[in-house]
Amino acid sequence: MTIEDKNNPYIAAYEREKRARLKAEEILESKSRELFLKNERLQESYELLQKQQTAMLQNEKLATLGTLAAGMAHEINNPLAFVKSNIESLTQYHASYARFATFVNSISSHLPDEFQSQLKALQQEEDIEFIQEDLPELMSDTVEGLTRVRDIVMNLRSFARTQSTDRCTANLVEGIQSTLKLLHSELNNDVNLKLDLQPVQDISCNPNELNQVFLNLIINAKQATEGLERPTIAISSSTVQSEIIIKISDNGQGMSKKVLKEVFVPFFTTKPVGEGTGMGLSIAYGIIKDHNGEINVSSVEGKGTVFTIKLPIN
Repeated sequence: MTIEDKNNPYIAAYEREKRARLKAEEILESKSRELFLKNERLQESYELLQKQQTAMLQNEKLATLGTLAAGMAHEINNPLAFVKSNIESLTQYHASYARFATFVNSISSHLPDEFQSQLKALQQEEDIEFIQEDLPELMSDTVEGLTRVRDIVMNLRSFARTQSTDRCTANLVEGIQSTLKLLHSELNNDVNLKLDLQPVQDISCNPNELNQVFLNLIINAKQATEGLERPTIAISSSTVQSEIIIKISDNGQGMSKKVLKEVFVPFFTTKPVGEGTGMGLSIAYGIIKDHNGEINVSSVEGKGTVFTIKLPIN
């Protein structure tokens, strides 16, 4: 701008207006950018709120189901107890009956011919010999089945019980075995289960919470192996220096590096809508951290996944 232009009031006013307009445009662009970013954050917060609401509803349903399950387990436990007691009494009665039948057979030769014929015919008609042979095994299998039902009910009550923050001395191997009993029907026919559970020292912990971690990891491993010809889940326990190491691995589909980075993030899930809240592994992570432990995961796509839990003994 020349000296003459500067002295020209119209040109000077134009330049001032131009500078003011550019400044206003810069301010407008900056505010628009801020507004856009805030809108994005607001949208993310809204989506997160929706997920949290869904998770809260799901947790309410689970809590209600837990209460119902605990009540049902209690109701089942009562008749189960007297049925088992009756079967055990029946086993004792069979022993008495067997002694009586043996005595009758021993004196049958001293009976009149007519009674011997009737006794022999009755024994053949009712197949008494087969009953005598089959009944002990039948009673034994029944008692074993009732014992398994009782164990399932006890484990169901343990998982359904309101979680306590109080800690007690417990054994992690026993917790894993208890969890596997609860999942017996789901795993037995579909998965090759490999166990290498070395004895470990009892630790101070919340066993219900840790059992929930084991349950989540085993169910995830089961789901990861669906569709394989030889699905395999391996669970091991060991002690290294002052730590207990629990490993739960599978030969399933594995995870990508991108998924691995997000696997413990709340609400992250690779499952379709309605099939998972994305809270299982984040809850497991929180429980292990609350016990001053570590939980790590390694995975290769197409080969499988290994979750490693480390918990301090002291």
